[in-house]
Amino acid sequence: MGKKLLIQFMIVWGVCMSAYAREQQDSDTSTVVKMNRLYDRVVNGDMDLDTPNLESLREPEIICLVNRVLALKEPKLDVMGRATWVLYNIRSERVRECYVMWALAEKLDRGDNTFIEHIFTDMDLCSVSEKLTNRARELVALYEPLQPGKDAPDFELESSDGKTVRLHDLQGKPLYIEVWKLDSANCWKDLARLEELKSEHKNVQFVTVVVEPLGKKEAWKQFLRDNGHEGKGIHLFADENAAFREAYRIKSIPRCILFDAKGKFLIPWSVSPGNEYFPYFLSMLKQQQGNKMK
Repeated sequence: MGKKLLIQFMIVWGVCMSAYAREQQDSDTSTVVKMNRLYDRVVNGDMDLDTPNLESLREPEIICLVNRVLALKEPKLDVMGRATWVLYNIRSERVRECYVMWALAEKLDRGDNTFIEHIFTDMDLCSVSEKLTNRARELVALYEPLQPGKDAPDFELESSDGKTVRLHDLQGKPLYIEVWKLDSANCWKDLARLEELKSEHKNVQFVTVVVEPLGKKEAWKQFLRDNGHEGKGIHLFADENAAFREAYRIKSIPRCILFDAKGKFLIPWSVSPGNEYFPYFLSMLKQQQGNKMK
C-alpha cells in the first residue's frame, strides 16, 4: 500500500471511528433517558413495573430500574428478595432472566449460597423458561468447588522475588490470602495490617496476591519496595486473565480467603484484616487447631 493511500485510509478510518463513538454515546444517552422516564412513570403510578417497555432497555438499565423501583416500593427486600419479587410479578422472560442471573451472581460472588434451593423452587413455581433454569444451575455449579472443607484449586503464581509458588508449597500452616489491586487505598492499609499480623500470629501464613495486567508487574514490585513490603513475607502476582482469577471466582477486590493447613477451604470468602470481625475469623483457626495461637 502506497504512502498516500495509507494516509487516506487512516483519515477515513479515523472519521468512521469518531462517527461510531458519537453513535454509541447517543445510544447510551437515549437508553438512560428512556430508563429515567420509565422510572418516573412507574413511581408516579402511571405504569406498572411489569411493562413490555422494559424489554427495550439494555440489561444494565433493566437491573438499575428494577433496583431503583423496588428500593422505593419494597425497601425491606434484599437482592434475592427482589429476584423472587421479579419472578412472581414480571412476565417478561428477558427481564426475569436478566435480573435473576444478576442477583444470583451478586450473592454467589460474596460467598452466599444459602438461598439457592429457595430460588430454584420459586423458578419452578413461576414456570420460568428452561433456558433461565439451566443458566442458573450452570452458574451455581461454578461456585460449587468453593465450599468450606473442600480442596482448594491449586495454582502457580510468580512471587516478587521471581520464584514460582504453588498452593501445595504453602501447606503446613493455616493460610490467609488477600487478593488486591494496586489502585485500592483500602488494600494498601490491609497490607500494612498484614505485616503486623505476621508477628502476632506466627503459626498462620499470610500471603498477598495482586491481580493486575502483565504490564503492571514492575509497578507492583516497585510498590512493594516503596512501601517496605519487599522481602517481607510472600507476595504473589496473578495476571488478571490467569486461571487463578477464574478458579477462585475473583469478582471483587479485596477478596480474602482462609485455608486450613492442608489446603482445604476454611472460609472461601473471609473478611479483610481491617474489618472489626477479623479477630473472630482468626479465632476459628484456634478452634480448628485445638491450641492457642501465638
